[in-house]
Amino acid sequence: MNRLLLSLLLGCAGVCAAQAQENTPATYSAGSNAAANFSATSAARVPLVQPLAQGGPLFTANALDLAASNTGGPATVTTALALPMAVPAEPSPEPSPAPRPRFIYSDRDDFRWQLGLGVSFERFRSSIYSASAVGTTTSLAYFLSDFLGIEGNVNTFFAPTIWENEHIKLVNYGAGPKFAWRRPRWEPWFHGLFGGTHAMPQTGNHNSQNGFAVQLGGGADYRFLPRLSARAEVDYVGTKLFGQWQNNGQATLSLVFHF
Repeated sequence: MNRLLLSLLLGCAGVCAAQAQENTPATYSAGSNAAANFSATSAARVPLVQPLAQGGPLFTANALDLAASNTGGPATVTTALALPMAVPAEPSPEPSPAPRPRFIYSDRDDFRWQLGLGVSFERFRSSIYSASAVGTTTSLAYFLSDFLGIEGNVNTFFAPTIWENEHIKLVNYGAGPKFAWRRPRWEPWFHGLFGGTHAMPQTGNHNSQNGFAVQLGGGADYRFLPRLSARAEVDYVGTKLFGQWQNNGQATLSLVFHF
């Protein structure tokens, strides 16, 4: 029984081997394992690169052409390249200037506060005594708009001896509106200040006096640094002391700090 089964298996194996030899393609030569010509296979007809639609971001320089020759020779291959479309380079943005801080209002960058410190000269004249006095001036202004501000002012003056061991001492103070034409360099202005005055020394018939004072005048500032200006100022100073009016003149040179 075993011998019969072995004989059947050997017979089937021989039949399969004979059929395989009959189905071998003619393109294989006997005794050779070389592959068939590529142009004779179906792979040569497969498109490897598909052309892109017009208007896309890329375009093909040449279409891939794989065509087998009629003589069975090698296929002609044309190189295909995918190149980026030439796009004009965008201009680089210009560097922005350094930001300028805006401290105030309206059409001009500036500071609201002005502090003036300076020296003054006043010619004081009255029916009791007269003197040429030198002193200090301190002013502080706050601008509400382009041209309108509020100013406060204090002036102190000291004069030589008029009597034995007696010196003239004057203090004027006031507040009021200030009008300015604010420009980058020059700033002309005028103001009107209303307040009081205090005068010393005592006289034979009058003690030290307090009275009314008005200061009207103007000047100009020249700004040589963003926060620093030089100021020249001339004013009329009217005072009422000893029961009468005094008409005085005042000139001032100051440094003005902006903040």
